[in-house]
Amino acid sequence: MKRFLLTGLTVLLATAIATPVAFASKQTNHSDAEADANGDGKVTLAELRRHNRDARNKN
Repeated sequence: MKRFLLTGLTVLLATAIATPVAFASKQTNHSDAEADANGDGKVTLAELRRHNRDARNKN
C-alpha cells in the first residue's frame, strides 16, 4: 500500500512540475497560417520548426 501511495505522489508531483513548462511557450501548430512561410496553405514541419525557433529567439 505504501508503495502505491509513493508512486501516486511521484506521478502527481511530476505532472505538476511538467504541466506549466508545456504551456509556457506560445508556439504554433500545423493549423496556424502564421507559420506558413511560402503561402501554399500547408504548414510543413520545417516551416513550423523555423517559425517556432524564430518566435523563441525574438523574445
